[in-house]
Amino acid sequence: MTSSWRNKIYLVLALILLSLYALMPSILGLQSRLEEAEAKGRVLKTWEKTLAWILPQKELNLGLDLRGGIYLELEVSVQEAVSNRLDLIASQTQRYLSSEKIPNVIIERVPKTDRIRALLPNEVALKKLSEYLSKNYSNSLVLQKESNELTYQSEQKDEASLQALVGSLNEKLAPLGALEIERSTGSDTFRVVLPNEAKREEIKQKIASDFKDLKEKNEPGKVVYKPSDAYLNTLHQDSVKQAVETIRNRIDRYGVAEPSIRKLGTNRIAVELPGVSDPARAISIVKQSGKLEFKLVDDSKMTSPQHPRANNEIQDLIAKARVEKKIPEGFSAESVNQINEALKGKISSDSEIAFELQTDPIKKKVVAGTPYVLKRKAEVTGDMLRGAQVSVGNEGPYVSLSFNPIGAKLFGELTAANAQKGFLAIILDGNVMSAPFIKVAIPNGEAQITLGAGDYNTQLQEAENLSLVLREGALPASLKEITKTIIGPSLGKNAIHEGLRAALIAALVVVAFMILYYKASGLIADVVLGVNVLLIMGVLAMFQATLTLPGIAGIALTMAMALDANIIIFERIREEIKSGKPIKIAVNAGFSNALTAVIDTHLTTFLSGIVLYQFGTGPIRGFAVTLMIGVVTTLLTAYWVTHLIYEYWIQKKNPETLSI
Repeated sequence: MTSSWRNKIYLVLALILLSLYALMPSILGLQSRLEEAEAKGRVLKTWEKTLAWILPQKELNLGLDLRGGIYLELEVSVQEAVSNRLDLIASQTQRYLSSEKIPNVIIERVPKTDRIRALLPNEVALKKLSEYLSKNYSNSLVLQKESNELTYQSEQKDEASLQALVGSLNEKLAPLGALEIERSTGSDTFRVVLPNEAKREEIKQKIASDFKDLKEKNEPGKVVYKPSDAYLNTLHQDSVKQAVETIRNRIDRYGVAEPSIRKLGTNRIAVELPGVSDPARAISIVKQSGKLEFKLVDDSKMTSPQHPRANNEIQDLIAKARVEKKIPEGFSAESVNQINEALKGKISSDSEIAFELQTDPIKKKVVAGTPYVLKRKAEVTGDMLRGAQVSVGNEGPYVSLSFNPIGAKLFGELTAANAQKGFLAIILDGNVMSAPFIKVAIPNGEAQITLGAGDYNTQLQEAENLSLVLREGALPASLKEITKTIIGPSLGKNAIHEGLRAALIAALVVVAFMILYYKASGLIADVVLGVNVLLIMGVLAMFQATLTLPGIAGIALTMAMALDANIIIFERIREEIKSGKPIKIAVNAGFSNALTAVIDTHLTTFLSGIVLYQFGTGPIRGFAVTLMIGVVTTLLTAYWVTHLIYEYWIQKKNPETLSI
């Protein structure tokens, strides 16, 4: 035996041993044993410790269809992320001008648009604003030449008539596309937000004909900014990227093994969570936006005496609005928005309705909602959080919050200014969590979120979920569920069982055919086929690629290609033997003549696999991965290993005939 042959045999044996080494944890169930021991606090046995030290601990990574779990496809509300960012810029700008001691300044995002409006008292304020925005947002905001709103002043002065006018304006102008009718409490000035410039003249004519007591008013101190196209594009991309990272962090803390979180298209995210035992909890953690706000309860006559909830008059208005506007029962974000739209002109324009939800502890469903009238502006927001953790008090588990220095300063100022005066509502994802009375100023920047009714364990799990969501950061925008598939583990076991049974039957048929048709050469092809499958599984285990049902189909296709390659080679050898050539020359000529055809078929299949992997998703990628790995191992085994066996056998036996 030459050193060249010896090296080739050593290399093949090394590949086989390496594949077995990578697959041993899967064969022995090592990872499952270690996780079970850790969960139960069981001390590992000596042989388990030895294997854990010698072998890799990762088993073959099975996909959702084989292991069971959850597949979610979510859409990021990109426009909401843009609105949130512009609200933040407006809030920061307002704080800056306040710190510069400039009074009577209003900086706010125009409702339902991506415009920021500044109402300024004088030229000094305008100069300060321009300097601040140029320094901090020169590449983000541009000055809009035309304001996208109209301003009118009413001749009427009593509050009831002015409130009624808001309702009439909404009724007449909404069909023309007006986005919003704004009026500050106690003011006789109205702002009509336009959908676009093309509607300006049409809406002006409608107001002139139907509202004779309204006079258009010029506001010299008003300037409007809009985000640049480049900034909007960046915001879109960053929002989706941030959502992907936030979900990934939450899932990592949740403890799901081998999750897959990836971006789809421009604003969609696919989430695969294999082996999840509590799908409802996992979905809740993934989808919860985690938007935390602290808002003052409206202290006008709209709230009940000694309690922050809405009084009977407002509750009657809500009930009436549900009937008149056909607003569906329930307290979803869409329903609450519809209620607030219906109550325009009936509550203060700077206020809004939010609900505290009551959940049935057994059915786990929302059964009632207590309305609150809140100031629309958030005083402190969740982006100022420093930490969130679960604590246990006399009344059960709760989530304690701590703010960063800016948040602590704002929270301290807010509670100091309203101590013994009113209530502060804690809003999570648009719902009131609690609304405690502000007894004293809280300068240390710490707050608490108490939880709803339920037993201790339920409250504790709810507190853990909430603290996890808040710790890992809020999502940049809410997520809309597009697709949800829950696959039970029993389905995965059945899939594996049925897949193995089908593969075994197919393998037996193929082995029998090859032996019957090609005799000893067919047996060699069968042995090499087994080596091929072993190498494919070994590569999957080593690189932690995911094996799915389509992946098994890819392996089956690879096996067929391997046999096809062997058949091409054997037929060439037969032709050479029939032409009268000696066995050794016939075998070498057969392999040489078949090489081009074998490479051609495998190369085109490999290129198809690249395309499928690049443009496919989920199961298609799983198929493409096993197909590409299989093409490489098939070339290695069907041509190279088979040829090596023939050369060794001919060298050792020097036969005069060949069983083929």
